[in-house]
Amino acid sequence: MATPVLVNGLTGVQGTPIFVRPGKFDIQGYHIYNPSNAAAFVSFYDIEVAPTVGTTVPKWVGVLPTLTNSSHDFAQPAGIYFEKGLWVAAATAIDGNTNPSASVVINLAMS
Repeated sequence: MATPVLVNGLTGVQGTPIFVRPGKFDIQGYHIYNPSNAAAFVSFYDIEVAPTVGTTVPKWVGVLPTLTNSSHDFAQPAGIYFEKGLWVAAATAIDGNTNPSASVVINLAMS
């Protein structure tokens, strides 16, 4: 089993995609905080180049109501498998590209 990598305090997550990590790995857990005044749809993309938010289909989307956080640990040894690389973005609709009123904060455990 690979040593987990923690990506703590990935801040500024909005409608512009942020590159997190290249290559093959699993997300084994997460903690996401939505400080905005509306629901945030946090998209995780398994793609080598920057996705077009609202057009590129994400691998997984997490929805957080306003002023809430969400945490989850996936059953080991599996997680959410990424093959090409990880980009993240947040928007106010599942297929939209409008920025939340405040940036979402993401913490990830990956192997």
